[in-house]
Amino acid sequence: MRGTGPVQWGGEVVYAYFTTTAGVIRVRLSVDEADRLGPAEGLRVVVTLPGRTAAEALVTAVRRVPPFAWVELAPLAPPAASRAG
Repeated sequence: MRGTGPVQWGGEVVYAYFTTTAGVIRVRLSVDEADRLGPAEGLRVVVTLPGRTAAEALVTAVRRVPPFAWVELAPLAPPAASRAG
């Protein structure tokens, strides 16, 4: 899946290009937006792509190529169901 549109990043909404392939989410932000949002490797963030539900993800790479910054995220697995009864 790929496209452009409003991407919710934590509590912020940015207009971005995004792709999802083989369990990896890549989001292209402007350098200014990247500076404001502060993506860094190891950061956990909730991301909502257009037409999708919110997903918790881990930032695995940030590559700045002005005027853009590519942020790569790995979706985190949902918590396992508890067997406590």
